[in-house]
Amino acid sequence: MNSVLGIGENIVFLNKGHKEWVGDMTQIYRSDNQALTDFVFATDLFRQVRIYLNDKN
Repeated sequence: MNSVLGIGENIVFLNKGHKEWVGDMTQIYRSDNQALTDFVFATDLFRQVRIYLNDKN
């Protein structure tokens, strides 16, 4: 996920073959799509980054 969050200008999240979310690397931190957040922020480090960035804004 590090590369997606670092270089992804336009990100499409597919879940079971269906386009479930579209956005950019800044929008991914604020997404309320549970499947997306479970996948992208599966590690504790990325969960903490997401919490920090959401609290900061």
